[in-house]
Amino acid sequence: MKFNKEIKIRNKVIGNGNAPYIIAEMACAHNGDFQQAKDLILASVEAGADACQLQFFVPEETVTPSHPVFSVLNDIAFSKTQWKELFKYGAELNIDMWVCTYDLPSVNWAVEFGAKGIKLNSADLSNPDVLKAVAESNIPFTIGTGASTLDEIARGLRYTYDNGARNAVLMQGVQNFPTKNSDLNISRIQLLKSVFENIPVGYADHTDGEDDFGNVIDLLAIGLGANILEKHITLSRKDKGIDYQAALEPNEFKKYVADMHKGFEALGTIELKPFSKSDLKYRKFQKKSIVAATDLKKGDVITRDKVRFLRNEVPGIAPIEFETIEGKKAVKDILTFENICLNDVT
Repeated sequence: MKFNKEIKIRNKVIGNGNAPYIIAEMACAHNGDFQQAKDLILASVEAGADACQLQFFVPEETVTPSHPVFSVLNDIAFSKTQWKELFKYGAELNIDMWVCTYDLPSVNWAVEFGAKGIKLNSADLSNPDVLKAVAESNIPFTIGTGASTLDEIARGLRYTYDNGARNAVLMQGVQNFPTKNSDLNISRIQLLKSVFENIPVGYADHTDGEDDFGNVIDLLAIGLGANILEKHITLSRKDKGIDYQAALEPNEFKKYVADMHKGFEALGTIELKPFSKSDLKYRKFQKKSIVAATDLKKGDVITRDKVRFLRNEVPGIAPIEFETIEGKKAVKDILTFENICLNDVT
């Protein structure tokens, strides 16, 4: 399978070497209130997220009537017209609109509305109907891998690939609300990257929104190579709406986005590149040079006792290169603490 290593969405690129693409996961935090849904989209924009992710579902196409969440989903479900209006609102605010889909009608709506990306929960990793529909849409998609075996992941990917998909992202993350630190297993990002070499990998965070550490823990994911970060957003945890436990409030989300970008900037690269201005400044300040230990006269022979290895205001020959001047004669007078340069000896 040769999935694309990089995925371009408008002016952003998802893949190694690029800043993490940050998705503000609204999910059902609107609690069925249409204005709250609009407010969450606006909050995602103001926080600096790359995308806002809605969650489409048709209750009877997603769960059985006896399932505990069936009545909840019925109570908060928006109409197709309302979802379309929310999409239009997000587009006007210039944020990428993503959709988490749980059934075929939802996938069809996401395609019809022009979603920039689709999220597949690990619930649909083995659902051929949904996998086929998303693959044929040619819309980039993330696919949850939580509590799934490598064989299940590989089989799901193969099914999408055989149906035309080329822009997929594997998402590590355990969707408990909230997920304990001991259950995060963020290192699985490395496993997914090593097993599925050509596919970007992301991290879906569900840690406690009240825990300060939970607000920065995704820096670990960035350090391990996460290309996408997904974090829940809510207008207020005090309201205790759906999935509030693992969500950040708007001001917290804004700080989260800034911290993630700072973390990526600090990470740098393993590629060998010319020294930056900062590197050159540091070298000039720190590196030691060969300097005269005492005043030297023209004709003096350079021996070890006549030099010292010290940091100097202007760097000179590195101490490890002393053998290149040892035993040679000074061609001019050299004052104490002056650098001894190659053209100072013969």
